[in-house]
Amino acid sequence: MSLRTALAVLPDDRATVHAAREVLACFAMHVGEPLPADRISRSTGLDISRVLPILEALTKSVVIDCDSDPSLSSCTFEPSAVLKLEVDRYLRQGGSETTRMQSSIGKFRSRLGRG
Repeated sequence: MSLRTALAVLPDDRATVHAAREVLACFAMHVGEPLPADRISRSTGLDISRVLPILEALTKSVVIDCDSDPSLSSCTFEPSAVLKLEVDRYLRQGGSETTRMQSSIGKFRSRLGRG
């Protein structure tokens, strides 16, 4: 399985995509460290109800490991080289889209004389 499989299961709305990026970024910063869902919620600033479906999708797609704890209270991210590359690429992609959008907004405002 892969990250693409996990993301395909999740809704494609803006809030869910943002939440998935935040959760993956949190795991990427804590490789090999068991993270409970409430800690992920606190560190990302996301409501626990947003975090849990993402953790379930990532677990079912074998992106993170919660097998020893089915309640998702302790999940670990220990990626293979390919999975790490896939996650890094996904996180960079989001950053470039945000930068591109901010640049476009800045150009629009400068044309209108508002920035």
